[in-house]
Amino acid sequence: MKLKTPLKTVHHNLMLTKSGDVWAYYQIMPEVIPSSNLGKIEESKKRMEMLFEALEKYKDFHLEMYPRQMELQKRFSMMEQDFHDDTKEIGQYYNSETIHLLEQELGLITENCFILGVRIKGELLEGSDDMKDVVKNTFMSITDTMVNWLGLDRNMSSEFFERFKEAEKSIFSHILSVGGKRLTEDHLIYVNRYNFLRDIHHEIENEKVKRGITSITDSIIDPTEPGYLRIQTTEGQTYMSYIVVNSFPDNMEYTHLFQQAQNMPFPVEVHIKGKYQDKDSVNRKIQFTKQRLKETDKDRASAGEDYDDQEESYKDMLNYLQTTMKDNPVFMNWVATFVVYGKNKQECKANANVIVQSMKDLDVHCVKPIADQLQLFYKFLHGESLQFERNWVQSTSNVAFAENLFGVTNKLGSEIGFYFGRVVKGNDEISLDDSIASSRDIVLFHPFIANEGIAGAVTDSPHISITGQTGKGKSFLVKLILVYLSFLDTKILMTDPKNEIKYWFEKTLENPEVRVKYPLFADLISKFHYVTLDPNDKKNWGVLDPICFLKGVEAHDTAQAVVEQIYDMHGKDDVKTELLKGLTKVIEQRARGEKVGLMHVVYHLQESDSENIRNAGELLYQMSQNNVLSLIFSDGDVEGVHLDHKVNILQIEGLDLPKEDDDPRYYSDGERKSLCLMIPLAKFCEKFGSRDKQENTAVMFDEAWMLTNARGGKKLVKSMRRVGRSYKNQLYLITQSVGDVQSDDDRGNFGARFAFDEDSERDDILDYMGLQKVDSNRELVKNMQKGQCLFKDFYGRTGKLAIDCLFDEWKEAFKTVEKSHSARAEEEMMI
Repeated sequence: MKLKTPLKTVHHNLMLTKSGDVWAYYQIMPEVIPSSNLGKIEESKKRMEMLFEALEKYKDFHLEMYPRQMELQKRFSMMEQDFHDDTKEIGQYYNSETIHLLEQELGLITENCFILGVRIKGELLEGSDDMKDVVKNTFMSITDTMVNWLGLDRNMSSEFFERFKEAEKSIFSHILSVGGKRLTEDHLIYVNRYNFLRDIHHEIENEKVKRGITSITDSIIDPTEPGYLRIQTTEGQTYMSYIVVNSFPDNMEYTHLFQQAQNMPFPVEVHIKGKYQDKDSVNRKIQFTKQRLKETDKDRASAGEDYDDQEESYKDMLNYLQTTMKDNPVFMNWVATFVVYGKNKQECKANANVIVQSMKDLDVHCVKPIADQLQLFYKFLHGESLQFERNWVQSTSNVAFAENLFGVTNKLGSEIGFYFGRVVKGNDEISLDDSIASSRDIVLFHPFIANEGIAGAVTDSPHISITGQTGKGKSFLVKLILVYLSFLDTKILMTDPKNEIKYWFEKTLENPEVRVKYPLFADLISKFHYVTLDPNDKKNWGVLDPICFLKGVEAHDTAQAVVEQIYDMHGKDDVKTELLKGLTKVIEQRARGEKVGLMHVVYHLQESDSENIRNAGELLYQMSQNNVLSLIFSDGDVEGVHLDHKVNILQIEGLDLPKEDDDPRYYSDGERKSLCLMIPLAKFCEKFGSRDKQENTAVMFDEAWMLTNARGGKKLVKSMRRVGRSYKNQLYLITQSVGDVQSDDDRGNFGARFAFDEDSERDDILDYMGLQKVDSNRELVKNMQKGQCLFKDFYGRTGKLAIDCLFDEWKEAFKTVEKSHSARAEEEMMI
């Protein structure tokens, strides 16, 4: 059968139909609002309510949500241009495998796109004495063949559409209020073409350049299967069905049609075609209905029939409606439909049944028409208006219509980036595996683009915080990021205070199965460079001596902070004064080329005429011997640490780490010394990130709470962040508490944030992530399982993320503990 389309021609975001209508189309950039954030949801509804009030004079509108192919291959290919030559092949392989595994599970990988169409004008014949204008105005009544023969189509398009410029600008001013933008001409062509493709695999770039009507409708539609349409193209075939909304509950509050469609585990379209009603007509209908109910009451009374509760409910609604008319509301008739697909009729039927049942649970009743599928197909094409529909028509105000929750989505992350996982739907407690399996919303994230002035981003900060309780998945995420960063043309320094990364990565390499089955991954991690600072090895003594690797004020302040971390200067002004003198003297000697270090400051104190100062010097000398402080106190002849490899992992032997919640007043001597080491380590990381302004660098500072607990630690964090954008350096601060990364002057300094649960500070987590401190959001955090976190991206969008690693060999290397046989048996026996 020959397929039809209302489309005649397009110009930018304007579409001219064969019947003489001109429609303007816009893409609504969706708001990301978790379903638990009821306050934000209501704000979004209010904006939509006002928008549809403002659009009343244009009469017809079309709302659409369709699952647009993400084209991961194209996105990954663009990202791969930033891969390092040494790791490009490995990165390309894992990108390819990512697409393969996701398509195995999800089929076509899609994201929801929101389109709003408004009919600008339908009656184009306006008075004009100019013959040229008359020809243009009667353009719609001339056949396509005649237009082409006269040569008018090419010459008149831009001039013809110019007459609608002001009307379109007026509409666009309202569209801006809900984050909309004009559809591009290519995108407008594509959405028309999409009607004849649906979920058949296709190349968007090829389809959006098709301008001829026969090219746009190039497919075969078979309506012979009752309740279904079969679409056939050269690329394949699909079955589709329209499921029409038959009725809503009397109170439409929280029906959220578009959000419900996004919660489905398969791609779903939603279309709403609407037409505004004349207010006088609405008033007449109200009066007519009230009069009819009165007459019905009289008839029932005279017949002695029982009172009807349903009719009384109708009266209440009519009275409410009549009261609201005083506020001059906007009324509209509209028809809503879902569109589902399937590789075969059985899959399409199953998906349709899920929609019908899911909506029924919300008291929204849907039907899958048997004989009207082809009519619905044409009814919901772009440029087609509601005419005199009698079936499935909803009549509501703009307030009720806003309950459909158009333009709200779960999207997180960046458009270009690595695969990090899936958006978790809802607030309920759900396991990591189930939350991944139940979501189609994949999250891509590119760590290194925030500082490049991305349009729409709310921050230019490249820095990332990762917080949460031990055992919730924080370390797993850090290692996932580490591997992804290793693909990029970036030098990386990661601190590993717990000395676990080398152990697990090397254990993975010792597994012969990994080397045979996953040679690329084995090759990647075998190139990671480990630097272990062992205080028992004299070659390491003084490698973190601030006087040796810093200069001037930085050397002075850092060295002072080191000493005051292990020696309490309170009430000892004489000792502090001599310390400062000694620091100034030794740093000046170093600047002149002399081989001196922090130990010479200790010698200076030991040589004092004051017994009190000599004793302080002797104590410092003894404290710095044969322990981790040997890494800081040197005589200045240290060679230093070479970190010229692509991935550098810095370990420190002999650390005695306190627990994060231990009271600092009761730290042991060894714990205080370990905290002291964090001070020069932070400055060392800062220097790594500021060696070359032209080189991308990333510093991953693990167990950062130890730094913020050290003397002047928060100042050191600020100093590390300051390197940031100007040096193309990115800081990852990894710690247990959001308090370690949040202070009054820190807000906004982390462009992206990952927050795992910490039961003692859920309100602080919500505050840090920009979510309201309400019970529903507290439940959201409380119900996060291992591997789930709150994620705030560079665009300021916050949602619940399930971290997903697709590769078994990576998971093996990301372990932090080996489960015993008993632990495995315990899990197997759980009911």
